[in-house]
Amino acid sequence: MAADLTYDPDRLSTLASQMATITDNLKDDRDLKGYDEDDVAHHKVAQAIDDFVNDWDDKRNKLTEKVESLAQMADKSATEFDKVDRDLAAALKEKSK
Repeated sequence: MAADLTYDPDRLSTLASQMATITDNLKDDRDLKGYDEDDVAHHKVAQAIDDFVNDWDDKRNKLTEKVESLAQMADKSATEFDKVDRDLAAALKEKSK
């Protein structure tokens, strides 16, 4: 016998909101951009920071896309679960008449 499906639309909505905030924070994370030799006193250190920043930018962009997609899925799940719940309740109410 299969277990009953349970869900909490408020928690799904909260998750979607939190993931949207994470997405915004990832998009705004540009603090390491613009360091140069004058800031770190050595060309090789400045180059290493630049290499790291460029690599991090690529990975952050991919991560941002994934988190944004998860946020949209959580939001859609909450909406759809709520709709199904309301539809089932209406059908049960109609059937009990």
